[in-house]
Amino acid sequence: MRLLRTAKETLQKEGQGIGEPTAKYGAMTTKSRAPRAIAAPEKGAKPAHSSTGIVVFLLGALIVAYLFVTNADAKSFETYNFINMGLCLWLPLFTVLLVLRQEPDQFGLTRGDWKLGQKWALWAWVAMLLPVAYFAHRADVQSYYLQGRLSCWALAGLGVVFDGVRVNLKALLYYELAMGFYMFGWEFFFRGFLLFGLQKTALRAGGAVIVQALLFALLHWSWKAHAAKPSLEVLAAFPGGLILGALALKTRSFLYGYLVHWGISVTLDLFLLAPFIFRHFG
Repeated sequence: MRLLRTAKETLQKEGQGIGEPTAKYGAMTTKSRAPRAIAAPEKGAKPAHSSTGIVVFLLGALIVAYLFVTNADAKSFETYNFINMGLCLWLPLFTVLLVLRQEPDQFGLTRGDWKLGQKWALWAWVAMLLPVAYFAHRADVQSYYLQGRLSCWALAGLGVVFDGVRVNLKALLYYELAMGFYMFGWEFFFRGFLLFGLQKTALRAGGAVIVQALLFALLHWSWKAHAAKPSLEVLAAFPGGLILGALALKTRSFLYGYLVHWGISVTLDLFLLAPFIFRHFG
């Protein structure tokens, strides 16, 4: 009996001895796994993408406000393009890279779904041919573009595109290429920087499409009579912005909307100048 009690006491002591290191080992195991655990977000902490939305909203609002006030001011073609390219392309792009520390492809500067994009861009341009042809015959459109921009904007070293009789083909080529760069900046700003940036806020995709389209339409309107675009163009700017925004989201790129926008612009100029191009060459 004494032998059995002694053996029992020995086993109990050994059990206690084994239990301690096991508990310590368990604690060590817990500590070693702790870094792998995902820490719960602190109460009131904002998701990382919310700062992106705030920066995009504030900078976008400032750029739109500045352009809304100053784009109507008289300035040379090159100055106008320089300001718009700087504010709509370079400033947002540097903000993405240096402030937000993100890649431009997150803001639509990527090829995206190029098969779908090319198809819809071509169909959109074809669908707009008849409306643009009608648009080009309106008196207010000819006044603003043919007797306005194309006749009054003297291009550096080339003169005006249209002098009322003759078409300066070199000036026309320069003008269309320069407008291509200008529209690239605008499309990146509205359908790239604003659209994909605001999508990361509470607006989500639908709200972002609407907001960028509203701001796009706003910059087509002016309270100054000499800078007021044709009324039909102003009215079409909002639904056009919605369509281009939806296309950008669908293809994950603003490039195809840019091709549509620039293509329509070039087509309109050619419709306006066609009667003079075939009769007079500069």
